[in-house]
Amino acid sequence: MNTTVPTIIFDLNYASSMTPSETKALASQLTKSYASNRRSTTPFKLVFGGAGFLDSPLRAQLAKQDFDRWSNVTVEDSSEPWRCRSEPIIYLTADSDSVLSDVSPSSVFIIGGLVDHVEKPNFSLDRATRNDVATARLPLLSAVKITTHNKEKNNTEHVDVPTLAVVQLLHSFYAFREWPLAIYNCPSFHSAPLRKFIHWKPPYDFLNDVENGGRPYRLGEGFNLTAGGFRPPTKEDIDNIKKKRIE
Repeated sequence: MNTTVPTIIFDLNYASSMTPSETKALASQLTKSYASNRRSTTPFKLVFGGAGFLDSPLRAQLAKQDFDRWSNVTVEDSSEPWRCRSEPIIYLTADSDSVLSDVSPSSVFIIGGLVDHVEKPNFSLDRATRNDVATARLPLLSAVKITTHNKEKNNTEHVDVPTLAVVQLLHSFYAFREWPLAIYNCPSFHSAPLRKFIHWKPPYDFLNDVENGGRPYRLGEGFNLTAGGFRPPTKEDIDNIKKKRIE
């Protein structure tokens, strides 16, 4: 039985570029990403790597989430936690000129551990380039347009999305093998904070609430938006939401 699965390396070498509030937000994203991965039917290998990580403010924040008890994760105290790997490595960054095409069992992806409440353009791309690591962005335009405060990136594939959304989308594509279907089946694209910035493209445009500026419908309490029990809303679900609004 082949037990090889993709690997995600969280590059946690951006501590000096983040404020305390950004560090706290990153810890929350990493905790949610770990939980989502654990609930997956095919959990990926997770590596948490950063120089001085064990004594860092980020590590202290993760300790509040029982980080020491997280299972099936690897911790590397390294400024280049992807070194000594024979598999092809891709650094995922929205600023890349290349588009991610596949997720295979041997794939190794690097996700920059960087939260930018104040925009930090090209940080991950520049780091990958300095270290001769290939880069790619997610093919978001295959299913959605995403608005952003940066007009140059607005409705392009160069929009940053939360760490949790990246992890869940990699899992979703690994399961469904088509990017539009993978995005549709990704919980983060149907929940806050990402949901309110999304406009769905056909054939999923039935999710757009034209009476609310085209933003996707709020799904309500009847939907489980966690990775373990999530199912995407159907046209019938949206019709029921419309009926309740009339009532």
